[in-house]
Amino acid sequence: MAVLTMLGVGHSEAIDHWNNNAMVEAGDRRLLIDAGYTIKFALRDRGLTLADVDAIFITHAHADHCFGLERLGYECRFRYGFKPVLYLPPGVYEELWEHTLKGVMGQVGEGPAELTDFFDVVLLDDRPFEFEGVRLQPFQNRHTPEKPSYGLMLNDHLLFSGDTRPIPELVAQFNPQTILHDATLSDWNPVHASVRELRENYPDTQRERMYLMSYEDTFEQHRAEVEQEFAGFARQGQEFAL
Repeated sequence: MAVLTMLGVGHSEAIDHWNNNAMVEAGDRRLLIDAGYTIKFALRDRGLTLADVDAIFITHAHADHCFGLERLGYECRFRYGFKPVLYLPPGVYEELWEHTLKGVMGQVGEGPAELTDFFDVVLLDDRPFEFEGVRLQPFQNRHTPEKPSYGLMLNDHLLFSGDTRPIPELVAQFNPQTILHDATLSDWNPVHASVRELRENYPDTQRERMYLMSYEDTFEQHRAEVEQEFAGFARQGQEFAL
């Protein structure tokens, strides 16, 4: 059975939880959904190392979602001797390599390097792709304006929103049984959905299937409200069947 595990659930400012990253396990292989700068700690908590990662899907080029690729790339190449698969949705490659990673990975002991020296890069289009029998459909969400940023629909069952403002039209289109949705606990944020906005944009029938992720360290102050109106907070280490 395929499972999605929340490796971390924290907002970019959080220090009590790891970065909001997830992992799909199917058979004996593992696909990361994002790899932020806390990825080694998150994997350690699951009894895993970077050597246990077979593939990575990057939703967008922000530090808490992609800075762990430096460690993954270097250690898998020079310590473990293999290249993980790196799935990149449309528009992410240029931001990720040219504007984010090239400065720290573009030169190694042997000379100039490219992203393909560290990873087997797969450039996706808007069609679904498969990982060990799990069907993953990328979709453009609503994060930083004009920035390539994606969520995933997995096995026509679970929607992983990625960092986003409310996306009610996509949730209605996919009609997932389980929803993992970005949520900030502040009253408003220009690039993340607030709890109030989730309440205003999604009906009860969707919110009862919705777990909030990527939240701040103050979440305990909001637990009663969230558990009354949503499925609850996604918790670090929580597993969801696919």
